[in-house]
Amino acid sequence: MHTPELMTIMVTCQSSKLEIATKAVIPHCLHMPAKIEPKLSEALRNEMTPENIGRRLMLLREAQNLKSSEMADLLDIPRTYWSRFEGGKRAITEPVAAMLVERFDVTLDFLILGRWDRLPYELAERMRAIDLAKKS
Repeated sequence: MHTPELMTIMVTCQSSKLEIATKAVIPHCLHMPAKIEPKLSEALRNEMTPENIGRRLMLLREAQNLKSSEMADLLDIPRTYWSRFEGGKRAITEPVAAMLVERFDVTLDFLILGRWDRLPYELAERMRAIDLAKKS
């Protein structure tokens, strides 16, 4: 592995102090691609689609007995954003996902990956009942 070289920049100030700032210089050949896409299974990629995440967001909202507008207001986001998240038209943002985790005791595993096993029991049961009612 190549060790980045250090470039030293000397800056003089009005006072008698001398400040030295250093910055790592990484050769062009070591720059990482702008976006790294890990290899995911087809099943995992499917769970991560905005449509499937939106379905889980709807289950969460309904399990809390909230209207779409009430959920948006609780999260302090525009109502149209919540509608788009829930409808799978827009990918959920990290801050919104974090707020859902904090306020509703849901897990990122559930929201993003569709994993139910770490959810609080009562919440999981309410959402499963809603999901079953929709499917029948």
